[in-house]
Amino acid sequence: MALKGAGKRIVVSDEGRLGLEWIVRAVRCEVWMVERARIVLCAAEGMTGGQIAARVGCSLPTVVKWRGTVNWGRRSGSLSPRRT
Repeated sequence: MALKGAGKRIVVSDEGRLGLEWIVRAVRCEVWMVERARIVLCAAEGMTGGQIAARVGCSLPTVVKWRGTVNWGRRSGSLSPRRT
């Protein structure tokens, strides 16, 4: 049974996860990029939006935005918005 408030679970490949973890640990990465990577990694773990917002230190609308608007299948670890 799905956890209430869990939202859309994100599936990240092993290669994508390595790329996102590299971004989070990198010394020279822009803050917005690190925040997005952390949101996606938490979502891939199955955390709820509220849990992600608390852990990352951002607002719930930011979590919802990046959980739903990023296309993780296009490029491994891509943090770019989906383009149609």
